[in-house]
Amino acid sequence: MAANVPPTTLPKPPLGIIDSITSGFEVVNGRLVLAALPLALDLFLWLGPKLSIKPLVPPVLSGLEFLYNYGGDQATAQGFDQVRAWLTQFGNQYNVFSALSTPALGLPSFMVDRMPDAVPAGLSSMVVPVNSPFVYVALWTLFTVAGLFLAALYFGSIAQQVSAKRLDLLKLARQVWVDWVRLTLFAVLATAVLAVVMLPLMMIGGVMIQLVPLLGALVSALAFTFAMWLIFYLVFTVQGIVLARRGLFSALFDSLRLVHGSLPATAGLYGLVLIINWGLNVLWNLAPAASWVMLAALGGHALVATALVAATFVFYQDRVRWWQEMRAARAAGLLSGARPPLRRTR
Repeated sequence: MAANVPPTTLPKPPLGIIDSITSGFEVVNGRLVLAALPLALDLFLWLGPKLSIKPLVPPVLSGLEFLYNYGGDQATAQGFDQVRAWLTQFGNQYNVFSALSTPALGLPSFMVDRMPDAVPAGLSSMVVPVNSPFVYVALWTLFTVAGLFLAALYFGSIAQQVSAKRLDLLKLARQVWVDWVRLTLFAVLATAVLAVVMLPLMMIGGVMIQLVPLLGALVSALAFTFAMWLIFYLVFTVQGIVLARRGLFSALFDSLRLVHGSLPATAGLYGLVLIINWGLNVLWNLAPAASWVMLAALGGHALVATALVAATFVFYQDRVRWWQEMRAARAAGLLSGARPPLRRTR
């Protein structure tokens, strides 16, 4: 739409959920290299060296066991047994390099939080133990920040393909540093808000569940519900940063506004994305880690996951386009009433 020219017709309706996902697959089909980074990360996590935290688990279990012996009861003992089993399994399977895939903000990864027991014949996978908790924290922090940089490259390339149908590597190289800083600040801010709100509620719930189990369970459920709603309303912050080139707080506000105005469509989009990911992960899991069939599974996962990420970019871009055009149409007198345009979506 040309600047300063009032519209004469109503805007084209926004894309639906299925059309957005279809467009996401078309984006990746037009530029397969978009899936290169998640595929490379999964290949590294599969065949590369592993950093194991297994040596750090026994001291943690000893500390927890001391607390139990100090004043536990039978119910606490059962809870400790469950924690011990989980920590032991986590210590055996967790690879510190998995921090390169930051949850919700990083590269999609099939091998994250996994440490395959075997690799294809003729290859060996080196496992390096991490014996110090300070070293673990330092490595985890380093890999998380590095993972956010990879995410800035990944999301930036998808944004270019969605908006301009081409990749401009020089432009990407200039923008990635700003995107990296904003994504890192977003991760820190979101973590801080969740910690400030959820930790007190979890502590209160943990105390109350010993006194009034039902009330304690309600408090814990409240904390979980708050976290889910916060994450849901901020799902388009990344798109605002790398696609719309918005500052962090402007991107946060835009995400809140877009989700609030398109709540059913946004819930449907991300619900379908989760279902597709879950269903295909069942298929990818059929490939044994010791077979080269896993290579096909990792390639399939990278392509599909990237297409689904691209679908959210397409959805965001088209909803913002529609909202802007609807606002212009309302200003031109083509629409009546004060109802916010985004609430008219289906």
